[in-house]
Amino acid sequence: MSEDLAADTIRKLADVVASNTLPEHVVELLRVALSQAETAKAAGHDQEALTIASQALQTAESPTADQ
Repeated sequence: MSEDLAADTIRKLADVVASNTLPEHVVELLRVALSQAETAKAAGHDQEALTIASQALQTAESPTADQ
């Protein structure tokens, strides 16, 4: 397993956004979160990036996200 959990989680979020399996309004929210996570990661704030990306993934996986 990779040592960079933040980067791995951001990649997973990017994959979910690219998959196009969620409603457009959810995808838009995930895109914003992805951008924020990438910005935090680039600034060296790995924990913040991980938190943002993880919360967005939870939103995407929630049973209400596909409504």
